[in-house]
Amino acid sequence: MIKDEYSPYKIVHQMEKLEEMKNGGQPDPVQVHLIPSNRCNQSCTFCAYRMPESASNQKFNANDMMSSEKLFEIIDSCKQLGVKAIQYTGGGEPLVHPGIKEAFKRTLDNNMELALVSNGMALDDELIDILSDISWVRVSVDSASKGTYSILRRTKAGNFDVVAKNVRKLSNKKSGTVLGIGFVVSRENYLEIYDACKFFKDAGVDNFRISATFTPLGLRYFDGILEEAKDIAQKAKVDLEDKDFTVFNLFNDRIGDLFDGVQEYDFCPMKELVPYLGADLNVYTCCILAYNSLGYIGSLKDQTFEELWHSKEKIDFYNRHSPKVYCRLPCMFENKNDFINYCIKKDPKHINFM
Repeated sequence: MIKDEYSPYKIVHQMEKLEEMKNGGQPDPVQVHLIPSNRCNQSCTFCAYRMPESASNQKFNANDMMSSEKLFEIIDSCKQLGVKAIQYTGGGEPLVHPGIKEAFKRTLDNNMELALVSNGMALDDELIDILSDISWVRVSVDSASKGTYSILRRTKAGNFDVVAKNVRKLSNKKSGTVLGIGFVVSRENYLEIYDACKFFKDAGVDNFRISATFTPLGLRYFDGILEEAKDIAQKAKVDLEDKDFTVFNLFNDRIGDLFDGVQEYDFCPMKELVPYLGADLNVYTCCILAYNSLGYIGSLKDQTFEELWHSKEKIDFYNRHSPKVYCRLPCMFENKNDFINYCIKKDPKHINFM
């Protein structure tokens, strides 16, 4: 049973977008990944943007940060485009941006849904109030102990306690918000998967997401630990999941599919629906090819997001785009793309044989 939050079938609730793509059109986005800042108050060892050999490092500048004025303009432009949801993420740490509280309020005032991926260090009482009734927050922690936290995130060990305290405060304050914890499995932390899951379940979060570190080594990175890590992740799901707490185990028997790097379809629907707006004021097709020339759509430095999205530059790029050419990399959206491509197929066979 797939929980709603991570369902690959959400496109069925966007029928007008499906119809537009089926007829060869380029729909306006449903959601955007918005990166207000590449600056960060931590320096994670597994951060793809900061690995020199990573695809997302090609055009990445760790000092880039949007001006508040441009950030607010982008939010308003999203509203004009009919964007329904904004996910604030990195890049860097969204909460270090000086205008982030106003940006969150502006998003909500524009009647768009709001989500946040954060390391949680900068969650103060005002932010917790703002974030207590939004769609979801996921705090990236990736450990169950101060020592591992310090090693992985290259920060003070005591910051683990700071983040845990902030998570508990948000858990106690939240009403509609779904609060989750992110755990990216690495060689340094895989033995702590279960303990971290239990710790944050006891802290009152709603879910725990287990995923894999992406490095240029691919699946080979997990040589010697893969089966044990999979067993620990599965035990956490079996033992700790209940009606009030969900374990999203993305580190399961299909983990190898995430690293095959082959897209067998000619059309990527997800680039139409969820573009990535970088802190460098460039727009990219997705988070996987963010800060990479293969994913580059255009710049917002001298135009609004709405103007770029409807520009000849963007339309021509999308018309010639093919995953077989541009995306020879592991793709976390492959299952979603497969399903959407089936939904927009003009001549599906045997549709009445249910």
